[in-house]
Amino acid sequence: MNALRRVSFYTLGCRLNQAETALMAESFRTRGYVVAEHGAPVDVAVINTCSVTDHADQRCRQEIRKVRRYAPQAIVCAVGCYAQADTAVVAAIMGVDLVVGTDRKYALAELVEARVVGPSGIEMPTAVSPPPPRDRRGLAPDDVSVVQALPVGHGVPDIHVSVRPDTGDFDYPMAGYYPHSTRAHVKIQDGCDFCCAFCLLPRVRGAARSRPMEDIIADATELAHRGHKEIVITGVNIGTYRHNGETVADVARRISAIPHVARVRVSSIEPSTVGDDLLEWMATSPKACRHLHLPLQSGDDGILLKMKRVYTSGEYARFIQRAKAMMPDLGLGTDVIVGFPGESETEFARTMRFIEEMPFSYLHVFSYSERPKTAAVRYNGKSNASAIKDRSERMHTLAEHKKYTFFADHVGREVDVLFETVDDDGWRKGFTGSYLRVGIRPDAAGENEIASVRIHDTTAAFCLAAA
Repeated sequence: MNALRRVSFYTLGCRLNQAETALMAESFRTRGYVVAEHGAPVDVAVINTCSVTDHADQRCRQEIRKVRRYAPQAIVCAVGCYAQADTAVVAAIMGVDLVVGTDRKYALAELVEARVVGPSGIEMPTAVSPPPPRDRRGLAPDDVSVVQALPVGHGVPDIHVSVRPDTGDFDYPMAGYYPHSTRAHVKIQDGCDFCCAFCLLPRVRGAARSRPMEDIIADATELAHRGHKEIVITGVNIGTYRHNGETVADVARRISAIPHVARVRVSSIEPSTVGDDLLEWMATSPKACRHLHLPLQSGDDGILLKMKRVYTSGEYARFIQRAKAMMPDLGLGTDVIVGFPGESETEFARTMRFIEEMPFSYLHVFSYSERPKTAAVRYNGKSNASAIKDRSERMHTLAEHKKYTFFADHVGREVDVLFETVDDDGWRKGFTGSYLRVGIRPDAAGENEIASVRIHDTTAAFCLAAA
């Protein structure tokens, strides 16, 4: 019997990472572990990493180092995109015990136990032979996956990183563990074939592949049985989902037909992949969350072309106009990158004007940072750090204006909100289907309750409502 009993998780990055953390947590729970809050003393600490920007890499390194302050004896596991993208750097961080790539996450509980227990079930000795030499990626010569068994002791880490992360399938026979009962994510797809010039996801996630529909429905059904009222459909590039002729719209329709599912939300989706069938479902289904997060990245056509995006600003605008005509209450979010190579003040000004004209309710603003082995690394016309910082600040100011306008447009309106726990500030908060954040007095609604409330005021972070 494994003596380890407490495990914690810290997730950086996207909704897909959150979904995968929940799957890892469930695999530990089925082995008898207690899932503890991040920052508590634990036996196993898992950092699910992100590598979308240099800043994300830095945060991953910081969180890994911080683990030793509250759990000095823990087995520390760095898993996911950053572990896949820069294995040797992650493995060199003091205190890391396991480095696990994107396609080995779901075997993490087994890998942890293999580190501390030998094949006979006896705890491994404290002395071992040196591991085989590794190349600059941290991989042993001629190995697709390195599995080097070592004892507890925070020595040389075990490395489990496949050269090709897209050779695995969706073989995880469990639903994810979500300690709060309001919403849960269902992963339907992984990988991407688009190869945008700034993005390393195709390298760390591999080629696009879709999960069997029957597994998705079984997962969502179990989550609904556990009490989750909102199911969020997630993946790397979910609009490319294809399985036996079915699309992401079919996924949404079939999940919405599951008893006790009150809402179905579509997470970030590429604008060029949203079909008429998905829009029609969103506009007509009473269970559809009328919310789209459509990455824009730039409002300048020349920059979009250099980014290897597959639409023009005009095509994007026409799609938004059509979606808003079908769903006037649509909540619309986007991503934008400032400082991409070749972006001068002229191109940036075009992006600002474009965003000003679009009915966005919120923006995610990213400062461009080079990602290894992406096409943009070779581009000329790179912006200096001060220019990128200035543009980021201006874009964030515009983002605040967009959010305030979205909030103000709802004052006096009645909305349905799925409420969550009470925050530290004393307000019980939740989200509408359009992804408007709403706060109410704690006694006016319960956790995991959908309540109709009227918005009467706004703060900088959420709308105030009363039942």
